[in-house]
Amino acid sequence: MKVEERNKNAQYIVNAKIEYTKKLTESDFSAIKNKTEIDNILKNLIEVNAKGFRGVVLTALVGMQLDSEYNPLTNFYHCNPRSIFEQGIWYSLYDHNIPCGKSDPLNVAKNIQELNESWALGRRPQSAALAAVHFLREIVNTKSTEERALLENYFYFKLVKYAESISIIKIKEIAGNTFSKQEAALKLSSFALNTPESGAIPQTLIGNIIRTLFFQVSLLFMVVIFKK
Repeated sequence: MKVEERNKNAQYIVNAKIEYTKKLTESDFSAIKNKTEIDNILKNLIEVNAKGFRGVVLTALVGMQLDSEYNPLTNFYHCNPRSIFEQGIWYSLYDHNIPCGKSDPLNVAKNIQELNESWALGRRPQSAALAAVHFLREIVNTKSTEERALLENYFYFKLVKYAESISIIKIKEIAGNTFSKQEAALKLSSFALNTPESGAIPQTLIGNIIRTLFFQVSLLFMVVIFKK
């Protein structure tokens, strides 16, 4: 398979999975064995600011779809993760407003062959890294095609639900002049650090706010000088 064709297939796989799981409900996954344990694993994996670990799992799942002999636990890089993620998977995530970076799996698993507890040790958060290992191990060790598909779909389902939960977060405006500059700064700092998927987006937004404020102050200063 040519590289371009492989990457397009990766994009198609993720897009199809997302479109399909958007139509499902939690009850559609009641047949999952040890569902409570899987729920906890996916919570630790998906509902965190660190996007890289779910990016690793997503890339591994797509890799297994592209090559039935592929085992991400023993040879993660065999699926060409950079290429299929950056030139395929990323576009589907972006189109569906699912939080992601351009190189999520490489940020936490660069030049890594085996995904295991030794790899997870020292990663931040370690609970997310371990969740990635445990979920992929569950997938790889599940021999039933139907059960494996159910687990894969559940991952996509939880990913979509997480994205939807973030999209409904509303940012409150600072009303009037009732807040001091210090309090406003603290709120902006808190927003940058604590908002889900904190990183480039909130930092860019706050940077634009500060730039606008400084621009207004500069204009006011110029007006005062001109009047004098």
